[in-house]
Amino acid sequence: MSALTATADALRAEAETLLKATGLLDLFQTRFGAVALTGSARYDLMVWRDIDIHMPVAPDRRLDYAALLPEIGTRFEAAGLRLHKAQFLDDYVDPHPLGAGLYWGIEFRDRAGNPWKADLWGWGPPDYEQRQQRDGELRAALAGADRTLILKLKTEARVRPNYYGQVVGSMDIYRFVLANGGSSLAALEAWVATKKE
Repeated sequence: MSALTATADALRAEAETLLKATGLLDLFQTRFGAVALTGSARYDLMVWRDIDIHMPVAPDRRLDYAALLPEIGTRFEAAGLRLHKAQFLDDYVDPHPLGAGLYWGIEFRDRAGNPWKADLWGWGPPDYEQRQQRDGELRAALAGADRTLILKLKTEARVRPNYYGQVVGSMDIYRFVLANGGSSLAALEAWVATKKE
C-alpha cells in the first residue's frame, strides 16, 4: 500500500468516525427527509480533512436550514469537537457557480486538534435528485479509475499556493484521469485549458 493510499484510508476512517460521533447525517435525514455524503469522503479519495454533504431543502425552508447551527454546535461539543467558524449563504439570492441553494460552511477541530472543513449544501428537491443521479454516475466511473494517480495529483495540487480550487479542482482531476489525459499537473492544466476553449 502506498503512502497516498494509506493517508486516504486513514482520513476516510476519521471522517466515518466523526460522522458517527456527531450523528450529523441522522440529523439532516430527520429534518429534510434525505441526505447524501458526497465528494472525496464518499469517493474514497480524501487527501485532506474535508466532508461534503448534500440534502434536499426547498427554498421556503431557508430559515429552518439557517437554524441548524445551534444543534450542529451542540452535537460537535458532545463529540469533543470544537466549532471554529460557520458561514451561512442563501445562494438563491446570489447563485453560487455550483448552483442556487443553501449552504453552511463549517470549520472545526477534532479531538487531536486537526482542522476539518464541512460543506453542507441544501438543494431544491428536484435539483438534489439530479445531483444524486450525476453523483452516482461519477462514483461508478471513479471505481474503475487509477486511484493512486488521482490521490497523487490532488496531493500535489494542494501543496501549491493559490492553485487547488483556483487553477484546478477535484472535478478537473477526476475527469482528467477518467479521460486518460496524462499523469502530471502540467498535463492536467493543458487538458483543462482545452476544455475552456
